[in-house]
Amino acid sequence: MTLCFCAAILLAGCTKYGTAVSTITDYSYANKQLTVNAVVTDDGGCNYYMEQGFCYSLFCPPNLTDIYTTLVKVNNYSEIDTFSATFTLPLADTAYYVCAYVKNSAGLSYSDAVKVSTNPADYPAPQE
Repeated sequence: MTLCFCAAILLAGCTKYGTAVSTITDYSYANKQLTVNAVVTDDGGCNYYMEQGFCYSLFCPPNLTDIYTTLVKVNNYSEIDTFSATFTLPLADTAYYVCAYVKNSAGLSYSDAVKVSTNPADYPAPQE
């Protein structure tokens, strides 16, 4: 009986708190590869996360139902606040919208979307 009670408390976790909040800290695009870094800026009162990742879409705002989703971590009860991913943006000369997401036991939240262009003209060659 005691074991069941303890397990119920652990599973309840942070449901009385808020969802975690993340933000994209920086990104870089080259040769069809986008690298995105994000950080959890508010843990909602719960210092562990069940899932972290990125969504990207041709439409704003992107979300987990979009075709393009990159799951970074599915670590039950991870306490890591920073996460990153590198993925291929398949279409050239296109604008994508990218957001980070984080899921804790209180729910799922998305960062603000960042617009990323795959047009080479938006990334001029370095001057020598």
